[in-house]
Amino acid sequence: MPTYRRVQDIDHEIGPEGSLALAVTSADVRLTATAGGTAHLRATFEIGASSDAEADEMFETLRLRVQSGSGRLAVEEQDGHRGFGGTISRLLGGRSAELLSVEVEAPAGCRLEVRAVSGDVHASGFRGSQRFQSVSGDLRLADAGGDLDIDSVSGDVSLRAVEPVTLKVNNVSGDLSAQAPAYDGLRIQSVSGDVSVDGELGATNPHAVDTVSGDFRLASATGMTVEVRGLSSDIHSALPHRLEGGADRRRLIVGDGAAAVAFSSMSGDLAVTRSRQLAQTPAMSQPTAPSRDADRIDILGALERGEIDVDEAMRRLDDGA
Repeated sequence: MPTYRRVQDIDHEIGPEGSLALAVTSADVRLTATAGGTAHLRATFEIGASSDAEADEMFETLRLRVQSGSGRLAVEEQDGHRGFGGTISRLLGGRSAELLSVEVEAPAGCRLEVRAVSGDVHASGFRGSQRFQSVSGDLRLADAGGDLDIDSVSGDVSLRAVEPVTLKVNNVSGDLSAQAPAYDGLRIQSVSGDVSVDGELGATNPHAVDTVSGDFRLASATGMTVEVRGLSSDIHSALPHRLEGGADRRRLIVGDGAAAVAFSSMSGDLAVTRSRQLAQTPAMSQPTAPSRDADRIDILGALERGEIDVDEAMRRLDDGA
């Protein structure tokens, strides 16, 4: 059966801080932040039909449903299976047409809500409140900032932020990798995937990571107190630290211990390291880095051998070694 391509373009003025909602199935979605206040969406369909006329007729039934108003735009499938649960039903129903791709341009500061089944989602440049729900697809967020709320099932999540963020994630069967200059709040729940967080931790709000079988890797230069609950969880730290408590309740203290972090797991391990973002700073901006790095290695080696205690190690590091 021949395949026919049909395109649906949608434009609506929502304003710089308006709202955009999108719900699709079997589609790869790419969202790009823009200046101004207009949201533009292009949906591309591949339709299996016996003729051009039949493809046109089918396209009319497959066109995305649009609801718009002052400062808002909502786009979803219109076949009666509305909402996130309905998109799953459509996926299982085996329609003869497939929505291959959706491309979106929207204001960087808009309130964004994206729900996708069986497709990857890429978003870049957004700074406002963002909500993502993804089933059976990877989620990639780049050049991000603002408040992020993520639900993911059977897919990996990658966040690369250029501004401080507040991050909430519920993840089932997938890994999470997050990198940001700072986290104003961190709340992560993961069932079977590993969690990697890189960035400074704010001391105002508490941070919490819960896993069932996934490991938690925290890369930061922040002074922190990590409360660890888990009978079979190992704790490793490449930073000078103190370890208190025992059995299923232990406390890892780094520096002044200002940021509060709770880590709970059935069998996942905790590893604390220095932020990769610091390591990626260009050498030209730190001309004495090689010698300082060697001195740091010597200090940490002396600490590990028991030649100096934690307080002395921290003093030497703070003195510019």
